[in-house]
Amino acid sequence: MVDREPVAEPSFASEGAKPMPWSQARERLAEAGEFFLSTVRPDGRPHAVPLLAMWLDGAMYFCSSESAHKVDNLVANPHCVLTTGSPELDLSIEGTAARVANSATLKRVAEAYGEKYGWEVTPVDGGVDGDGIGPSPYIVFEVTPAKVIGMDKGSGFSATRWRFD
Repeated sequence: MVDREPVAEPSFASEGAKPMPWSQARERLAEAGEFFLSTVRPDGRPHAVPLLAMWLDGAMYFCSSESAHKVDNLVANPHCVLTTGSPELDLSIEGTAARVANSATLKRVAEAYGEKYGWEVTPVDGGVDGDGIGPSPYIVFEVTPAKVIGMDKGSGFSATRWRFD
């Protein structure tokens, strides 16, 4: 996937605050360690779970055991939200999740997990395998962003919304 440039829409801001540049949000997404994934259960109730994820080539990626509730939820409804935060910036990524089957993408995601988290995983049978992840393979999801919302808490308390067309 090619890293797409979104369109910025100022949401709200304190007086004198300006929309945050996408480069700042993208950098935070790439550096963030932990995320929360929010999905909707088949009966309509919300479900949120912490996980390790990464921004890579214009999308978010995470892996999961095939038996996890989040997988059942995403199969029934692929729309989801990933959130992360820091003392300076909170981010919310709305998008659609799809299982990754492409071997080149799985290889790139496995390498990125090693680079970012020091977690050595290898692509296997349509997923990834590695130390400490339980029964393999873990499946990999790609979340294609539709909208990202950033709350800049460090300079003038402002929110910016970026739309991906």
